[in-house]
Amino acid sequence: MNSNHFLSTHLHSDKIPQFCGSHLITEDHSAKHAVLPHTHEDFLELYYVYSGEGRYMVNNHFYDVKEGDIVICNAGVLHGEDPSESRRSRSYSVAISNVCFLGLSENQLCDAETVPVISCGMLTPQIGELFHLIYLLSYDTKNLHETCNGLSLSLLLLTYEMILSRSRHAVIRPRSSSSATADRVQQYLDAHYREPITLAVVSKSLHINPYYLSHVFKNEFGVPPMQYVMKRRIGEAQGLLADSTASIGDIADHLGFSSICHLNTMFNKYVGMPPGKYRQSRKNMQE
Repeated sequence: MNSNHFLSTHLHSDKIPQFCGSHLITEDHSAKHAVLPHTHEDFLELYYVYSGEGRYMVNNHFYDVKEGDIVICNAGVLHGEDPSESRRSRSYSVAISNVCFLGLSENQLCDAETVPVISCGMLTPQIGELFHLIYLLSYDTKNLHETCNGLSLSLLLLTYEMILSRSRHAVIRPRSSSSATADRVQQYLDAHYREPITLAVVSKSLHINPYYLSHVFKNEFGVPPMQYVMKRRIGEAQGLLADSTASIGDIADHLGFSSICHLNTMFNKYVGMPPGKYRQSRKNMQE
């Protein structure tokens, strides 16, 4: 296939995808510390299981994933792991921005009806090494940024081709009408999770009985509303600790924790180590 023809057929001609970064999660780190649900507003993420297996959540649906699977995490879509689930895998992620496929919103690789997990099949060794190579080169983006751009674009287009060529397109089961209330609550929590928030505040704002609200939400998403809020905060804190130089105090303020001590306590509860140690552990995952 002519690459220029493919690009002009599927991508907006005035937008060129840009490499944003790459991360590695080792087997040991994976087994001990879940990456809690979080979102990325400005880029999409391709998450690749290099070895091992586990379960990964995208848009409140859990998927069994194993070696050779790519998980598509579109911008603005909640994704992550449940700390109660056992897992042990080595994974790479590649973040790409400025992605504009025809017929899709910006920084999306598939629509909401497409199962966001792609098995690489016979291409598993080659695609695994491509993720590995991008990760290694990302340590010298000053000199190799354009190389990372080219490789990540190739990875993006290859994943898109696999979506198109998948012989059977599994479709996510439509949500039942009884889920409408839970969806409203989730939308509210996602918009306000950084603020001082209580079940009473949510109930009053949405004009829903607090008991009914909590019952419907837990039935739909598996956790009570306030636990969902805390997991959102912790998931976002993990991203800031890994990808920014913001102080732990600034992260606590930004995410609505009452104090650094509160962040430390909750982070240790859900991740298994305090924020400072987690940041250092991510820095130490270099080859």
